Amino acid sequence: MPHLFITLLIILYGLVIGSFLNVCIYRIPLGKTVVKGRSYCPNCGNPIPWYRNIPLLSFLLLRGCCKDCHEPISIRYPIVEALNALLWFIAWLQYGPVPDAALVAALSSLLLVISFIDFEHQIIPDGLVLIILILGLTRGLLATFVYHEHWSLWILGFFAASLPLYLMGLFYHEGMGGGDIKLMAATGLFAGWKLILLSLFLASLFALFYAGILVLRGKKLRKIPIPFGPFLSLGILASLFLGDNLIAFYLSIVLGS
Repeated sequence: MPHLFITLLIILYGLVIGSFLNVCIYRIPLGKTVVKGRSYCPNCGNPIPWYRNIPLLSFLLLRGCCKDCHEPISIRYPIVEALNALLWFIAWLQYGPVPDAALVAALSSLLLVISFIDFEHQIIPDGLVLIILILGLTRGLLATFVYHEHWSLWILGFFAASLPLYLMGLFYHEGMGGGDIKLMAATGLFAGWKLILLSLFLASLFALFYAGILVLRGKKLRKIPIPFGPFLSLGILASLFLGDNLIAFYLSIVLGS
C-alpha cells in the first residue's frame, strides 16, 4: 500500500508539473515570464480559473475547447501533462527512492520543454540548458563523493558528443546548431560519456526514421526544417532508462557471450 500511495503521488505531481511545463513551452519563446501571471487562453486572452486548469481532467470536461471563446485547445496540453507524469513514474521505477530519481525526473521535464519548443520554433533556450548543466554538476558531485565513481567519467561526458558535433559544424555549414551542441554538453555531464554517445547514436536513428517517413509521404526534406532537439531528447531519455541494458546487449553480440 505505501508503494501504491507513493506511485499515485508521483503521478499526481508529474501531472501538475506537466501543466506548468505547458506554460513554459508557450511563454519562453515569446520572452514572457513563467513565474508571474495567471494562465490564460492563447486565443481570447481570458484568464483561466483554477477549476478549469486541472491537468487532463479539465481538457476532457471542456471537450478540448475554451469555455469562453469556444476555440479548440491544443492537444499538446494533455499530451505534455501525461508524458511528464509517465516519465516521472518511469524514473521512480528505474532508480527508486534515491536522489538520482529526482534528478532524472527534473531532466525529463526540461527535455520535454526543449523538445516542444525546438519542434515549433527551432530554438533551444540557453536558460533551459543552463539548468540542465546545474543538474549535471549536481549529479556528478553525487557520483564522485557519494557513489565514489571517478570524476573523469562525467568530464569526458561533457566533451564526448558535444566536441565532435562542434567540429562537424566547423566543416559542414549544415551541421548541428549551437543549441544542440550545448544540450549535448550539459546532458553529457549529467549522463557520462557512455550514455551520451549512445544518446547521440539513438537520436540519429530516430531522426533518420522520421526523415524516412517524410520522404515516403512525398515531402521534400530541403524545404522542411527538421529540428534535432526532440530526437536528441528522445535519445537521452532512452539511454537514461534503457542505456545499460542496450550496451550490455550490444556487447553480448559483439563478444559472442
